[in-house]
Amino acid sequence: MRALALIAVCLLAAPAAADEYIGAEQCAACHAEAYAWWKTTAHARAGRVLSPAEQRDPRCTSCHATAIDQPHVQCEACHGPGQHYWPAFVMVDVHLARAAGLRSGAEPATCNGCHTADAPGLRPFDLAAALAKMKDHTPPTTPAKGAE
Repeated sequence: MRALALIAVCLLAAPAAADEYIGAEQCAACHAEAYAWWKTTAHARAGRVLSPAEQRDPRCTSCHATAIDQPHVQCEACHGPGQHYWPAFVMVDVHLARAAGLRSGAEPATCNGCHTADAPGLRPFDLAAALAKMKDHTPPTTPAKGAE
């Protein structure tokens, strides 16, 4: 049965479309501690630094927003679009969640997609220091409902 569910999720997983993002509030339903920590970070305010014109410019929103209707750098910017992995029956099985598109969020390519040497307005970015800071300050996530 688990293999059948894994195959079904793999078939559903495809390149992300804007409607595949569920938003940080949906993540918060099960991951309240991680959501509360995220709200204190610069990622949670990334869209506020943009002018109204920049908020419509894909060159700006590609790093300052998760998706067209998801302002700021929300959970799915690092963990991947959640449409296929957010249900509790998927989240309780790490292999199924990964197959459905869940990423750890600590892959260097994830950070380096926006934090580049030529990104305007950013201080020099130290990937190792940033990942260490996240590891030190990221609270353990609460389990998905039904996972207890």
